[in-house]
Amino acid sequence: MIRVIIADDETRICKLIIKLIHWDKLDMLIVGTANNGIEALELIEKENPDIVITDIRMPGYDGLDMIEKAKKINNTLEFIIISGYGQFEYAKRAIEFGVKEYLLKPINKEDLYKTLLKVGEHVKKNKYQSSLEKEYELILKNDANRIRESFLSNFLFYNSEGFKEYTIKEINENHHFHFQEGFFSIAALKLDYRSKEDLGHIKTMMNEIVDMIKSKLQNITYEVDSIRNKNNLYIVMNYNQKKKKQMEAVFLRVLEYFNQRISTAEKLEVTVALGEEVKELKDIAESFESAKLLIEDRILKGTRKIIKLDKIRTDNTEIEDVFSNFSKKFIKAVEVLDGDEVKKLLLNFKRDISFRNIRGTDLKRMINEIGSIYYITMKNNNMKIDHVPEDYTKLKITIEDCNSIDGLFNLILNYITSSLSVISENKPHNHLRQIREAKKYIEENYMKNITLEDLGVHIGFSPSYFSSLFKKETGTSFIEYLSKVRVEKAKDLLKESDLRIQDICLMVGYHDAKYFTKSFIKHTGLKPNEYRKIFA
Repeated sequence: MIRVIIADDETRICKLIIKLIHWDKLDMLIVGTANNGIEALELIEKENPDIVITDIRMPGYDGLDMIEKAKKINNTLEFIIISGYGQFEYAKRAIEFGVKEYLLKPINKEDLYKTLLKVGEHVKKNKYQSSLEKEYELILKNDANRIRESFLSNFLFYNSEGFKEYTIKEINENHHFHFQEGFFSIAALKLDYRSKEDLGHIKTMMNEIVDMIKSKLQNITYEVDSIRNKNNLYIVMNYNQKKKKQMEAVFLRVLEYFNQRISTAEKLEVTVALGEEVKELKDIAESFESAKLLIEDRILKGTRKIIKLDKIRTDNTEIEDVFSNFSKKFIKAVEVLDGDEVKKLLLNFKRDISFRNIRGTDLKRMINEIGSIYYITMKNNNMKIDHVPEDYTKLKITIEDCNSIDGLFNLILNYITSSLSVISENKPHNHLRQIREAKKYIEENYMKNITLEDLGVHIGFSPSYFSSLFKKETGTSFIEYLSKVRVEKAKDLLKESDLRIQDICLMVGYHDAKYFTKSFIKHTGLKPNEYRKIFA
């Protein structure tokens, strides 16, 4: 995936950019955000991004200084500049540094998407060109196996359009293959392990599996080869369709052989997914993508078997609605450190999605998002989270290797409940219940004219004492917290209804439309009507 860093001294701008784009659809991944030029440069050195979206003016190093220094670290790095109307001269200077794209504030969703699409294509083109240069070096060394491997790696992992212009004859001559007209498909093979002690066996077993599959398919196919990526093995096949059942039988025999040979103590599990069949070599990336999706479905369908393409449609809209409803309740439970409620919500969410058609990749994405939501909620509420970033990094790696729905939910549940326990131990227990009650009262009565006196009576404290206690425990004032809750409710109504903004203003507890708009801008950076245009 294309790695992206966002740098802006306004945190809300970073959050807005993240929220505006479906990054997965652009094959992009946000690897970090920075609020000044120094942080941005450190992130660039650490994360090795492909694209940096940066404000032109920032504390520390300003945007131009940071770009100049970053180019010395990686001269292929692409920058997208964000500038205000009064900063056009800075933008012109940035272009002199080789920056090709810049956006004016306020950021427009469509402009941002088009710019990312354009820059992303440029990044892919550069990667493809670089990989070709490496391949040409191998050609000079006349290393046939490495040339074949390099071709498959470029074709599949970068999905380069350049190869689609080649004929089968040209590919065979230039890359040492024996492809013929017929059918093409890719099988994904995954070795799952349950302990680090098993890692030593995986490389040896991978070699054995490759050798066995190739030897058994050699006389059935026109061409067969393999390529690895971490613990995934991909088998590339070209064949006459009449041989398809024989090929599947080979995979079944290999699967049975290795799963029987593996001892219970080793806890290794082998699973195969057969990708979509295509008629043209140039379309084999489609088979590759379907094989990658299918192998993740072992989370729901089980391991130690062959998973084939099915025609079942996933309930994407329903699943996203279920996840959205869960997220809102989850955030509230985390804010008041209610571990029991968090556990209940996670188990209910697991039950709800178990009855729906969901892909393994979507389930992993949601589990990762739950971890992100937890981290962001903790940070936004000024909780002590020193242990969270390191633990979350480990969690993401473990999620990637997980092979069952029970395992995924146990991971996220243990991570969050143990983290909440650590945080709770560091907070004064005698006031947690009162703060929790106060937040609950606000959630249930935000539409009314709530005062400090009302809350004081509700939880048994004087208004002045409650005010200082609330600020100390949550890091924000009562008024600010109430305003935040009201704006969040207004955001939901703007997205999900056609109600007039004046009516929404009243429904969330504001009686002055101007004050409502001012508060909304403070929390979102947008006017209510602008927010509706972008997110509705």
